[in-house]
Amino acid sequence: MKFLETFSKNIFRLFAGRTLTRLRENSIEATLLRSVKLLDDQTIGEIKSYVLGRQTTTGGFADRGGKSNLYYSLFGCYIAEALKIEEIKPALKGYLKNAINSTKLSGVEIKCALILYIKLFGGKKIPALLIKNDKIAAQYSDFINLLAYYYSEDYFSLFLIRQKLKKIKPNAGMPCSVLAANLILQHGNKKHGEDPWQLMSSYYRNGSFSAFRNIAHGDLLSTGVALYALRFADSNLSIIKPDSLTYIDSLYLEGGFCATSFDEVPDVEYTFYGLLGLGSLSD
Repeated sequence: MKFLETFSKNIFRLFAGRTLTRLRENSIEATLLRSVKLLDDQTIGEIKSYVLGRQTTTGGFADRGGKSNLYYSLFGCYIAEALKIEEIKPALKGYLKNAINSTKLSGVEIKCALILYIKLFGGKKIPALLIKNDKIAAQYSDFINLLAYYYSEDYFSLFLIRQKLKKIKPNAGMPCSVLAANLILQHGNKKHGEDPWQLMSSYYRNGSFSAFRNIAHGDLLSTGVALYALRFADSNLSIIKPDSLTYIDSLYLEGGFCATSFDEVPDVEYTFYGLLGLGSLSD
């Protein structure tokens, strides 16, 4: 039985090989590290203080309401890792264990917990709850799902995604984040990748990307994911780079990043996307 499981895993790993290679070459961790190199010492110190201040007494990272959850904790972990803030780990490990043991997790919470577990404890002896068979849901192209499959070496799900992509034609009416995820997946699965023009339809002049094509302003989540996907697909970002850098910089506030130009409060999630966008624009 063990032999068959290993054989099956290796077979699907072959099918997912190019996707895995591209994801390793353009990992979230590498992108965030590139962003840190663009920052001066004062800004790095401000971000460190901000991130440390967002870790709650439970060990998790706080959302906008001040309550810790797995979604924000994943982003906090990524940022802390890039900034080498090791002191957050013991409490975050305790929070994660408590969440797994005491909470009925579902959907994106499971994916966030899975990624966190692998990052904090390694890929062995993953709790059964985190690897239950809800592999390909309707939102298969969600950014978090894609990361979860990558970290857990779920080659079978990556293979299924590849098969589904053959039947789905991305269009400009899709959310920017979905178009970005599709560009990542398709570029990883096809020899020459996909034309990014559909994703560029969400570009909004001032260096930002909007969640939907008909929205007249950009946001940092859409901008960060779009820039990451375009960098992943080896697109030439030189034309939009100056404006995008200016846009991201305009949303920086007291150690964190805000969601939009109308927002006055930074949070951990958008701080992650701000750094992701900066790293995607770095040389």
